[in-house]
Amino acid sequence: MAEMTLLGLAGGSPTGPDACCRFLQTLVAIRLRTVDDPECRRHLGWISDMAAAVGLMSERQAQGDPFDAYVEEALTFWRRSLETRGVRLEVRGRVGDLPEGQRLPLAVILHELLTNVVRHAFEAGQGGAVAVAFSATRSGLSLVVRDTGKGSPTVRKGDGLSLIEGLVAQHDGSFAVETSDGGGFAVRIGLPSGAERLN
Repeated sequence: MAEMTLLGLAGGSPTGPDACCRFLQTLVAIRLRTVDDPECRRHLGWISDMAAAVGLMSERQAQGDPFDAYVEEALTFWRRSLETRGVRLEVRGRVGDLPEGQRLPLAVILHELLTNVVRHAFEAGQGGAVAVAFSATRSGLSLVVRDTGKGSPTVRKGDGLSLIEGLVAQHDGSFAVETSDGGGFAVRIGLPSGAERLN
């Protein structure tokens, strides 16, 4: 089923967007009881994962927490998940004061990038490292996620990378992928946000 249950990190309120997300997760879980097709189960699991990520971010926002608090909590989850696979997660920089309209897309982008690492970057028992780097400037935010995994001789954009590319394009950002066979995989994303951004 789903790789990630971020709402397990927080209690959640009985109302609001996070409650809607939890209800969606419940519906997906009920539906999965009667679905056998692996591809359908994969897509339903993805919806549940997205609902978890969105619900946690909505809850943090309703509490008045800065977006960095959500990012830190999400990365803590991923760090634990990767460590069970012998993979080290390193984080540099911070998101800072991200415009409200970019918070949810960035939450989804970060989730998709790290999901791809967990599912595709390393062979079983391979171990390695993942680096997540944020750089906030007056002109926008840069995010780089790089792993030391198996890499690929060519870039094949599956569901995750296609979704990320679409979200970045929607915000007039930049998207680039670097990889080589045995040389790991890196995704670079830039989101412009205007001169009012500060470090």
